[in-house]
Amino acid sequence: MAEAEKKKSSPFVRERVWEKIKNIGSPDVLIIGGGVNGVGLLRDLSLNGVSAVLIDTGDFSAGASGASSRMAHGGLRYLEGREFSLVRESARERNMLLHDAPHLVKPLEIVVPVTNLFAGFPKAALRFLGLSKKTGNLSLVAIEMALVLYERFGAVRRALPRHSVTLKKRFFPSGLPTTVKAVVSYYDGQIVIPENLIMEMIEAAIETPEVAAINHVAWQYKQDGSFSVTDDVSGETRVLRPKTIVNATGSAIDKVNATLGNATRFIRGIKGAHLVLRHDALHARMARRAFYFDDGQGRMVICLPVQDVILIGTTEVETSDPADHSVSQKEIAYLLNALNSLFDDLNVTEDHIQSVTSGIRPLQAGSGNATQAARDHALIQTEASGLPVWSLVGGKWTTFRSFAEMAADAILARLGKIRSTSTADRPYPGAKNVDATSLAGKTGLPVPRVTELLRRYGAITSEVAAFCASQPDSPLENAPGYSRREVEWLTRHRMPLTLEDMVLRRMNIVMTGRLTRAALKEIATIMAAVLGHDADWVDAQMEKCTSDSRILWRGGKS
Repeated sequence: MAEAEKKKSSPFVRERVWEKIKNIGSPDVLIIGGGVNGVGLLRDLSLNGVSAVLIDTGDFSAGASGASSRMAHGGLRYLEGREFSLVRESARERNMLLHDAPHLVKPLEIVVPVTNLFAGFPKAALRFLGLSKKTGNLSLVAIEMALVLYERFGAVRRALPRHSVTLKKRFFPSGLPTTVKAVVSYYDGQIVIPENLIMEMIEAAIETPEVAAINHVAWQYKQDGSFSVTDDVSGETRVLRPKTIVNATGSAIDKVNATLGNATRFIRGIKGAHLVLRHDALHARMARRAFYFDDGQGRMVICLPVQDVILIGTTEVETSDPADHSVSQKEIAYLLNALNSLFDDLNVTEDHIQSVTSGIRPLQAGSGNATQAARDHALIQTEASGLPVWSLVGGKWTTFRSFAEMAADAILARLGKIRSTSTADRPYPGAKNVDATSLAGKTGLPVPRVTELLRRYGAITSEVAAFCASQPDSPLENAPGYSRREVEWLTRHRMPLTLEDMVLRRMNIVMTGRLTRAALKEIATIMAAVLGHDADWVDAQMEKCTSDSRILWRGGKS
């Protein structure tokens, strides 16, 4: 069989995409960066007949997109900073996600304990009026007024219940400090597995003949406007000659622009850390609700349930290093101290930490402290070798679709093309309703197993279940919620090249709170068999992952 025929018939999506890139050659758009902004743009362009290639030197969603609070929210706290347009846009986009991706974006009740009925309101009012930048203590009056406006902004395609206020202590969640005078409950959205939503968009986009997305490549820019793109695995190189360049590299935007010959200062990197905790009593107390509360210093933090763990965050540390994923002992102590002020009868220690997350928010450059920095997005155009370079600056998970639409409209105008399809109110690939019992009958898999797959993959479960059922399968010995064939499917179809890719951004297994060294070894061994690697590869991957606190805190358990 000829080499081209081998590539075409390859069972690996990544190999087929790499061959496709060779055939594309001169795309209309080259997107650098595989986070949610870049992938959202790829999706929009593919739907509108624009040839596009997305490349990433690491893995898809390996930056801030994979280290978020997993929230689809309107930005309640942005109201105090008068970012009304951002809140309106965010609330609208949140509602769209709840309607169009209901398999991965769920309503989340958020509980706010309030210790002041009126105190702190004057400072909040002055900040709201633009007369002061000082923050004040949270008051019931301030949050009640904010929520009325917040829910008004979210009235378009309303997807969530209205807020409520409880003043009677017998109805408060148990264990709250006696200083709590009121409890406010409101709703936002939770993106249960954000990495899967990114993969869905990639998979749908690359179905278009002249659209491709590939991870783990190196690239080199040449003064004639071309890019040499080299596959980390094979060492093969492809040359791309795009008509338009998009810089969607988040915190690395200025670094990439410098490589393209443009000295820019668009980005202010604010690193945010979360702790992933396994605390069964706290998880039960939260009862599937998030708690948004004052840390005692006038700053709000949030803790929310994610599968069997609790995610608490976030910190705000200024950094100029796009590769900085460290979490300091000071950040850990801050988050634990804040959480231990929430309930009087529960204590959380470092022993409850399963892992940490850390990502750098690519905020727009500006002055003032990190908490007050603008969260809005901006599309900024420069040039390289006569080609337009669009930098996607700032933004947040909730508004990626509208940001991508803004960028796509500018690019379409530059290319002389007209938008034919809108992504607004367009369901995501996994959103179609699938009956677990019916699918179990078709595949022979047990209903509970199909139900678990549906929670992870939505309608794409039909493909995953068929693959799992096509050959003998068995649960992972050290992670029984997953199976060998599921790991094989992910390896073949969702382009992970490392064990880190798999456990952090394909399986979502870290959020079970039960990941162990033994489970890592089992997963790595399956991947090695599929990818054709030997025992040395498994050992190298194990060494890297067991020393990564984002995967196993302090090396995990045996």
